Amino acid sequence: MSERLKKTLPILTFALIGVAIGIASQVVHSRLTVDVNYASFCNVNAAINCDVVLSSRYAVLAGVSISLWAILYYLVVIALAVAVILAAGARLRERLAAITLVVAAWGLLFSLYMAVIALGVLHTVCVMCGGLYLVSVGLFAAAWRSRSQLLAGSRRRAAERARQDRVVLIGSVVAAALLIAIGSWEAFSPRVQGSDAATIARRLPDFYRWYLSQPIVQVPVDGGHSRGNAAAPVTIVEFSDFECGHCAQFHDTVDDVLRRYGQNIQVVFHHFPLDSECNPSLTGQLHREACLAAVASECAAQEGQFWQYHDVLFNNQKQLGRQSLIEYAARLGLDTTRFTSCLDSSEPRARVQNDVTEAAALGVDSTPTVFINGRLVKGALESDLLCAAVTLARATP
Repeated sequence: MSERLKKTLPILTFALIGVAIGIASQVVHSRLTVDVNYASFCNVNAAINCDVVLSSRYAVLAGVSISLWAILYYLVVIALAVAVILAAGARLRERLAAITLVVAAWGLLFSLYMAVIALGVLHTVCVMCGGLYLVSVGLFAAAWRSRSQLLAGSRRRAAERARQDRVVLIGSVVAAALLIAIGSWEAFSPRVQGSDAATIARRLPDFYRWYLSQPIVQVPVDGGHSRGNAAAPVTIVEFSDFECGHCAQFHDTVDDVLRRYGQNIQVVFHHFPLDSECNPSLTGQLHREACLAAVASECAAQEGQFWQYHDVLFNNQKQLGRQSLIEYAARLGLDTTRFTSCLDSSEPRARVQNDVTEAAALGVDSTPTVFINGRLVKGALESDLLCAAVTLARATP
């Protein structure tokens, strides 16, 4: 028994680590589904952000979160490893070890598929997902070694091992080709950009109905910071918070959509920090650095670099303290003496307060909140859905 445990222990170890990471991922996924302002511990910046992956449509498979599927998968691996340890006959142990290897191979291939989705489609790195990728590699190596040890020692077993190797290799190559093809199609296939309203209604019926059911509000476009074409047929007015993880995600989405649509979009940015220090509609400081970060962006705007500073803030959400804000100004070549003095002046704070007051009048109570040609949308739409919304906005009077 002790010898069997020794051979199987690496499998159990990797599987238990997988269960632990799966549980952590599920906790984050659950929080993201109920709180649009939640930012997890691995929401580092726009490029390294678990929240983007765990709140995307790829985070759910057949109505069940990928995290729960991962937990179930690793529990199955643990059960197989225990069965190998407890099996009475050598032949049964060999078969169970072979099954474990096949299961580990499929886990490795699915990890490859998810890596393609995260990097190629969502354009972000998920730390917890990366941990599961490494676990999958280690688990496959451990399962291969365990199976090899159980089949070692006889010509018949060597022949059995060779046959199993061929089955695993051929099956893995076929599955890998299929999964990579699916992932590549997701990453590089044409999106809804360029589609018409009828196509969106057919391809995205739930979103089509939901979007058109949202209220239309008269939203002034002056007073904010704008980019894009002022004469564009579609204007996106955004109320945002530099410390909000979903706002950083939406920032990347807006950049992507601007690149796709060019002169057909104007984006107008307004502040809505989730901090009672400058937002009287709140009773507490959900984001303690958000007000000062908003003020700092207005100070950068005085030197003509609002959007550059805006990007730096979203890329460094975990470091928004006063000294960090001054360092970012220096990095952009701003006059740090003027910038530091501006942080304590009344003018930028009044600008932020005006945005907050306007947001309250429009019924804004969370971030990001956007108005697409006046149509209210709460939460961070993914790139494809924002493209669909832009198309519908152009088609709707």
